[in-house]
Amino acid sequence: MIKAGLFGKNSDSIRHLIPEFGLQLVEDQPEVIISYGGDGTLLSAERKYPSIPKLPIRDSKVCRKCSIHTTEHLLEKLSLGEIKLESYPKLESKFGNESVLALNDLVIRNSIPIHALRFRVYINNKLLRPEVIIGDGIVFTTVFGSTGYYESITRETIDKNFAAAFNNTTFPIESIKFSQGDEIRVEIIRGPGTLSSDNNSKLQTLKEGDFVSIFPSKNSARIYVEKTLRCDDCIILRDKRLR
Repeated sequence: MIKAGLFGKNSDSIRHLIPEFGLQLVEDQPEVIISYGGDGTLLSAERKYPSIPKLPIRDSKVCRKCSIHTTEHLLEKLSLGEIKLESYPKLESKFGNESVLALNDLVIRNSIPIHALRFRVYINNKLLRPEVIIGDGIVFTTVFGSTGYYESITRETIDKNFAAAFNNTTFPIESIKFSQGDEIRVEIIRGPGTLSSDNNSKLQTLKEGDFVSIFPSKNSARIYVEKTLRCDDCIILRDKRLR
């Protein structure tokens, strides 16, 4: 019997279903976390329970789901061992004595909207451009996170490794692609700025002279059927209901 933990604002609404599908609901040492909500819920669940497998399920209160993504169908597939568990690489940042992991993205940006951030970027200790970059900042993304902030800037996604996009800079700069073993350092020439990870409300403050290192982490997230949060049929049904 699989030991399952529940996570999400409205997850209590499906608590009664867990034993119906041969799963054991536990508070300690779960073998899988059922993340009941959306993308943000999954990111928060991974931050609280890193490396424990996650089953993401859309909250029925905000989404009318297609037949293959109903809560009951997914719980049944989990109990029968019929859902593939996939690994998703993470990014890591080091600033000062603190290290932060991100499943989705790491974002460096200006903290005061009326003042641009000035910074330099080094790739494996080699300066990317001689001139100081001026703009709103830079977004580092994983494959998992590339359909979010990164895509809104570049109008593209990635299907392997990692990438970085420059946000609203004074001159166009192509996105950077990088992989395991690479390290990107950002030097703050003029701030103030912030460093954020995923949907974590805890921000790190950046000032003139600070360096932030960004690199692929050795850690990864393990997620069942990630497409439960990327299903076009579920989105179409939800949109129809909200019209």
